[in-house]
Amino acid sequence: MDGVNLGRKTLTTRMSIKKFIDWSLVANKDIRESEEYGDEFIAQRSLNGEHAKGLAKYVLGGLVRSVIADMSGKPIPDDVIKIKNDLAAGPYAGLQPLVCNLRHVSEEDLHIDDKDLPPDVLRLSLGSTQKLWVVDGQHRRYAFDRVISYLDQILKNGKYPGGKALYTPASTGRDGQLSTDEMQFWDSVKSIALNQCSVSIEIHIGLNESEEQQLFSDLNSRSKPLQSSLVQNYDQSDAIAAVSRDKEIIEFNIADESDAKHWNSNGLPLKDIIMVNRLLVHGSNAKEATPQSQVDAKIDFIKRFWDVVQRIDGFKEEAQRTKTVAGQPVVLKALAKLAYDHAYGVPKLVDPNGLRTLYEAILTKKLTFSHSDKLWQALFVNDDERANAFGENPIGENINNYVHLTAQTKPGEFDALNNWVRYGTAHNDIYPRLGDLIRWKLGLKNRGAAEKSREKERQEFEAARAA
Repeated sequence: MDGVNLGRKTLTTRMSIKKFIDWSLVANKDIRESEEYGDEFIAQRSLNGEHAKGLAKYVLGGLVRSVIADMSGKPIPDDVIKIKNDLAAGPYAGLQPLVCNLRHVSEEDLHIDDKDLPPDVLRLSLGSTQKLWVVDGQHRRYAFDRVISYLDQILKNGKYPGGKALYTPASTGRDGQLSTDEMQFWDSVKSIALNQCSVSIEIHIGLNESEEQQLFSDLNSRSKPLQSSLVQNYDQSDAIAAVSRDKEIIEFNIADESDAKHWNSNGLPLKDIIMVNRLLVHGSNAKEATPQSQVDAKIDFIKRFWDVVQRIDGFKEEAQRTKTVAGQPVVLKALAKLAYDHAYGVPKLVDPNGLRTLYEAILTKKLTFSHSDKLWQALFVNDDERANAFGENPIGENINNYVHLTAQTKPGEFDALNNWVRYGTAHNDIYPRLGDLIRWKLGLKNRGAAEKSREKERQEFEAARAA
């Protein structure tokens, strides 16, 4: 089909994924290594491998979803359900059209006819050496190629690859070997990829070097990235975002992000709930979408955490930040990381009894979250002041054995006018130290961060003095 894009004639077509890979090329700097096309001009950035791999997983997930949709009404084997939960989250998947340039030709050079074709449909004949040069879509092209290679590999070998493969499920007890159900399923996925899936392409005609470079620049620089809050509200493919919106788990108000800037606002914004849940599932602030299978494996743990937290005095009330320090996301992150470390963290910190101690302390109010509790101001003073104010815990440990702040750390302040503890915005610096305060208070395992911090500080001081 032909058309006009801002005054220039273009062609729009669809072709199979395999045909697009065979008929197209990418003019990034790697083209210089090609004997046949090494003299072509460069109009592309270098390939970003991680971005391309992420797109490949997205494409693979979309293909998985398509095959499962075709199984509607039929029993789905357990092995296939696991693949779905790992890869095919969200209700829908699709890819935007690609943009290519047909180089070194003019409109008059094209062999186009419409004989015996429906209206607005044309037949374009390309020479054996003519290629579609990708202007927008090189990462999608690479993703398509990687998916097909992956499917070829697992079907040929009958097992999942190790290492950083596109997809390898958690241990199946079969040393990576595919079950019969998996073999049949992945064969169906490959069949759809090769025989049914197609991509839309807009073809520009005869753009020269400066024109193609300009089009590449415009297409990649003039789009506005989505706000993370909008992605979190709309994206159904991240199982952590989904569980963060679950009103059976999150019983308090999910606040609008703009309202949450005010201390008298009600509830927490979704982005903060998601970050707390990421710490519960991963023990880190990993921002990649999390498959359903990983959330399912920890769903009871997630539910128990929120059940305990939501019983903190004042937590579910209006203007919760004014009534409890737990209303501040950084405190929730500290609690989430503590819970994760005791349940799933590094072996030296895993302690189920410690996790029970934490929850019991919250429920029995041995650990309170009132702004008047001096514990929450312990980060605002130096080591000497902290030792004098708090001393030792019931097991004889000095608070400074657990807690240390460098001069660069800005933990926050005590608002004497309102009697509020206000923590700063550098959450990644603050929440581990809040966790250390709680560890000291309850006599939980010391992660040793204070000693390491002081030693690093001492070494830096000695190095500066020597210089």
